[in-house]
Amino acid sequence: MARPRKPTNVLELTGAFKKNPDRAREDAQTVGALSAPPPHLNGGALHAWNEIAGCAPLDVLTDSDRLALEIAAQLLNQFRTDPVEFPATKLVRLEALLGKFGMTPADRAKVAGGSKKPKGNEFGEF
Repeated sequence: MARPRKPTNVLELTGAFKKNPDRAREDAQTVGALSAPPPHLNGGALHAWNEIAGCAPLDVLTDSDRLALEIAAQLLNQFRTDPVEFPATKLVRLEALLGKFGMTPADRAKVAGGSKKPKGNEFGEF
């Protein structure tokens, strides 16, 4: 399996484009910050939406992620309603979605929120 692409802002912060400026690219723009949950969500799914949105790393979830977040919220609600009868295939899908949102320790290092600040060059003053 191929290695997933690093987000452009991570490559830029690490100086990859200074070394190879011809590799610079632009990522697709997102719609904006995550807004309120959809009105058709209620009960446990609404609670799961708010919990996932509140626990996700800063500036990772946007309005472009609403559909994936809705699926994750529905799956989390189903899991919490009856964890014994929850199919393993749905659990794998839920874990994959939460991982893409950076909600596991290993995956948190792979997502790039907008709140990261570039580290200063300690030798920049010379």
